[in-house]
Amino acid sequence: MAEDTEWRFLERDHYMDKIVAGKGTPFVKVLTGIRRCGKSTLLRMFRDHLISSEISEDDILYLNFDEWDDSLPSTDRELMNHINSKMAPGRGRYILLDEVQNIKDWENAVTFLYSSGADVYITGSNSNMLSSELATRLSGWSITIHIAPLSFSEYVGFRKDDLDHDTLFRDYIRDGGLPAIALSEDMPGRELIPQMISGTYETVYAKDVIDRHSIRDPAVLRNLLRFIMRNIGDRTSPKKISSYLTGAGRKTSHVTIENYLEYLEDAHLISRAERIDSKTRDYLQTTDKFYATDLGIRHIIAPYKPDDIDGIMENIVFNELVYRYGDAAVLDVEGTEVDFVVNWNGMPEYFQVCYSLGDKTTLEREMRPFTMIGDNYPKTVITFERYILDDIDGVRVVRLIDWLLESHQ
Repeated sequence: MAEDTEWRFLERDHYMDKIVAGKGTPFVKVLTGIRRCGKSTLLRMFRDHLISSEISEDDILYLNFDEWDDSLPSTDRELMNHINSKMAPGRGRYILLDEVQNIKDWENAVTFLYSSGADVYITGSNSNMLSSELATRLSGWSITIHIAPLSFSEYVGFRKDDLDHDTLFRDYIRDGGLPAIALSEDMPGRELIPQMISGTYETVYAKDVIDRHSIRDPAVLRNLLRFIMRNIGDRTSPKKISSYLTGAGRKTSHVTIENYLEYLEDAHLISRAERIDSKTRDYLQTTDKFYATDLGIRHIIAPYKPDDIDGIMENIVFNELVYRYGDAAVLDVEGTEVDFVVNWNGMPEYFQVCYSLGDKTTLEREMRPFTMIGDNYPKTVITFERYILDDIDGVRVVRLIDWLLESHQ
């Protein structure tokens, strides 16, 4: 497969540095993220790192449970027997288990391996399964490294060097950032990219949502997902969504919708941006915003329309902020809104996102919440079109592409 040859050597230092930093620490290292985002490649690259660090290959065991191989274990007991036939797990042993959720009662085996002193690394495509179920067994002795599709700076590194950034950005908006898709852009058969993205989506939807949670009415779930993807960046709530779907002929409750939203988040199809009150710094329970983990998958579910650009921009900025800072929230400022706030080492930074600052009304609207905050922490307006100034009364103004590439320079 191309995943083993073409792009496994394209470094993703942002994640590899975190994985390597976990080496030897007394935690199970958990890599989670949407299918096909590169978890398996990173785990194999870490195996190569161990070998290059003069760790004997006899002390490293890598197993991929997403492969069609009848000889692989399928239960926790079979897994332990298989590992014991290869090595005696203990200190100085490195055990790498890829897509471990395909093993029945896998957490029993992982807990035993951890207790034996082995350095254990696992990947999986459902965040709740890996974090909550394993944390229950290990009482917090696990750390999670979330792997996302390519950021734009990573995407540039995956594409041909002679293409200008504007061209690459158009491709990125249209097809998203799954590594296989990025590399296929420059290969024969790129016209099959929509089918490739669709195949990934249907696999995630079927295996990580429908099958895992035994959904009895998938039509409601699919309509919910379509609603979210059509309205990325809009404030909404389970009650509002249930009312909309009921009015459209799919009767459901807000409790069901909240559960379904959590399932979609666990499968990494969507991400939630919670709202914070600027005065109390408490999270508000009324409405949240939702964003697509990958824009290519978003466009399969809700085909792109020109007036989607504002939501698409917010989506890209949100994903980038999560990539850089780990999380981002929406800030409610006395009824107005700052699109995003992040807190880096206790020092908040604020971000507004808009297509253009070309007219006075838009400029005033975007700057007003910053003025109302009344502190001196960094504030940035990110635009699609380049603005004539790069600073307005201490507020930075930067074009989206330039901002995305800052971490790449």
